[in-house]
Amino acid sequence: MPFKVLPAEATDIPDIVAIHQVTWDNDPIVGRLFPNVDPKSQYDYDVDFYKKKFDTKDLTGSVMHKVVETESGKLVAYAKWKYPYTLTAEQQAEKDKLDTSRIHPPGTNVELYEQFFGRLDTLREKYLDEEKDYFLHILIVHPQYQRQGLGTMLIREGLAAADRDNARTYIEASPMGLGLYKKHGWKEIDDILIDMRPHGGTGIASEKILMREPGAGSA
Repeated sequence: MPFKVLPAEATDIPDIVAIHQVTWDNDPIVGRLFPNVDPKSQYDYDVDFYKKKFDTKDLTGSVMHKVVETESGKLVAYAKWKYPYTLTAEQQAEKDKLDTSRIHPPGTNVELYEQFFGRLDTLREKYLDEEKDYFLHILIVHPQYQRQGLGTMLIREGLAAADRDNARTYIEASPMGLGLYKKHGWKEIDDILIDMRPHGGTGIASEKILMREPGAGSA
């Protein structure tokens, strides 16, 4: 079944959210963030998340693509890159006015949410230079379409741009994506370890922090 990569548009948000939810439901950390949120509230929350990403893409260096079935046009995968960027004084003032807060829906595991995303923010501040580094922020492939090379299709374009700029590429990897990222040259530089037993899980869950040097792996 042939596929093609296209720019993602705000009109794609409902399809992106559908893939987002089915992809992350079984993740050992993300799957426990909203354990008692009703489906309608969860959907509205996720739509708002992606809407803000599209609304602010010109102020955050964001480049978003989708993979669709060539014949049907069905959206089956999505990626959000953040390319290196520098804002003008006017753009920075506009960005500073943005409301980046998020009101969690009832039923959110706020303790786990703050622990996980607080650690992500700390590690981004430590390793990521937004004026020089590329950042693969989101990569999701519908489970029914995984292992068909769609993740690689979405990765290659960003890596090609990074290699042209002789730039590093940063990523935060869940266990299900780790093998793919290592194949393309990312190396582990840090991790997040969370004891999931207080949150209804089992054992210690891990999120890997990786960096790719220019030209590494099979881009």
